[in-house]
Formats: sequence, C-alpha cells, structure tokens
Amino acid sequence: MRGISTPEGMFFYDRNTGKCLFIETKKASKWLKPLYAQIALTEKCNLSCWHCYSSSSPYRTREWPLHQLKRLIKFFDSWRIFGVAFGGGEPFMYPHLCEISKYTWKDTGLDVSVTTNGYAAEEEQINQLEGYVSEVRVSVRSLEACSILEKFLSRKFEVGVNLLLHRGNTKTLDGIIKESMSRGVKDFLLNSFAAVGRGVTHQQRMPSNEDYVELARTIRKHIAEGKVMFKVSGRLAANLQPFLDGDFLPFQGEKRGRIVSVTTDGKVKPSSMSEEAYAFKKEAEIVAIYQNKIAI
Repeated sequence: MRGISTPEGMFFYDRNTGKCLFIETKKASKWLKPLYAQIALTEKCNLSCWHCYSSSSPYRTREWPLHQLKRLIKFFDSWRIFGVAFGGGEPFMYPHLCEISKYTWKDTGLDVSVTTNGYAAEEEQINQLEGYVSEVRVSVRSLEACSILEKFLSRKFEVGVNLLLHRGNTKTLDGIIKESMSRGVKDFLLNSFAAVGRGVTHQQRMPSNEDYVELARTIRKHIAEGKVMFKVSGRLAANLQPFLDGDFLPFQGEKRGRIVSVTTDGKVKPSSMSEEAYAFKKEAEIVAIYQNKIAI
C-alpha cells in the first residue's frame, strides 16, 4: 500500500486489492507529487474524432520508444505515485502495449490502467493484458458502440466506461449508461467537452446549463435505481455542483496537482486536455516542473 499526503487529504492505495482509503482530516500544505500519471503512448489512432484533445488520427506516427518509456515508468515508480494510465492516441495501436503493461506490473509497484476506444483492440492483445492491468476504460460515444464492451468483460481486470458530455447529448449518455449496465458495467467516468486539439473548431458544442441540469438528473436517477458508481472530472464536478445534492468526494472542483500528463514528444502537462506543456530531457526534471509549474 502506498500513501500520498495532499492538500485534499491523505490517500492510501493498494493496487493488489484496488482499495483506496481517504482521510480528509490529514492534509498537507501543498502538493508534492501527483496521484497518477497519464502517459500518451502514441499519437496514432484508428479514429479521427471531432472532439479529440490530441488531434490523433491514423496518419500520426509519433510514439514512445520502448527503452525510453521504461525509464519513464521507473521514474514514476521511484516517485512513489499510485499508478500510470496508458492512453494515446489509441494505446492498442502502440506495438509495445502488452510488453510495457507487463513490465510495469511485474517490475514496479505502479497500478496500470488502459483507456481505449475499443475498436482496435485484438483478442490476442486483450488476453496478454490479463493479470497485468487492473482496469480497462472504454470511451463510448454512441449507443451502438456499447457492443464493443463485450471484448473486455469477464476478464481479469475491471471494466469502466468513459463518457463525454457535450451540448445536447444527455439523452445519448443516459442510453449508453443503461445499455452498459445491462452488460454488467457499473463504473462510469464523466468528462465534459473542452475546445482543445481538434475540438477547437467546435466551440458551439460546449455544454450548456441545461445539459448540466439534465446530466444531474440522470446521475441521481441511476444512483437511486441501483449499485452504480459515477466518477466525475474536476471541471465537470464544478459545473454540476449547483444541480446535485451533496459534494463530490474527495474532489469538488477543478484544481491542479492531482495528476500529470506526459505527451509522446516528452512534455509534462497539468492534464491531458491542457494546452499548457513543459518539455523535459531527463525524467528527474519532472519533479521540479511539477512542483514549480503545475502544483501551484
């Protein structure tokens, strides 16, 4: 079990059981390290989504060399953060996904998760990940895409669904939640669209107050109907708070320092959707960048 003291409270996490303990009364004066690191393995993706924050596509080629990626993983392990989340682009298009996941799980104490659109994942790849990742999160954008979940269910890892709120799609999100739950998924992560990357030309799709109100109703309804867990990004939590009773614990708003995001071109960002980025040459430089530029 690893522990990290933060201004939000004290966190403990055991990757082998998946249990997390949060002690709100034990607070640090500032963030000294993040809880997790997001790592974009590749810029290549089998899709070219209008909302993609990294502008990934089948034509992008930049990716992490395996030997450099292993050094980066070793650094995060030595920093004693909780884990790494592999993304992209599409991580299943990274040729070393299975090898780096196995290396991280066996040779470090870091938790490992993978975020995917699901379409590019092949059966052999998924089989090789079993036992070496704790969670696969599938980004589902339409009711029809829920069928992709069957690839990942009944495996030796947890399966969650990532949802994106944008203007006018709350009914679609409700349908995705219902269909995913019917297939056995009870873990949902909600994000809101930000006009960055390819999405910068779609400002008109930013959520409205009506969208937040309807999403709040949807969350309340599904929580009342059965055992389901909703995780909400800090930015979305801040916008939902006026329409939901109670607080989002432990995070009630959007603040810096909880995570870091590392790009394929060797830069550190406050989050994957941020346009703010700081280049590093040696992994150890990430500590100073985090403490002086990000966790402020």
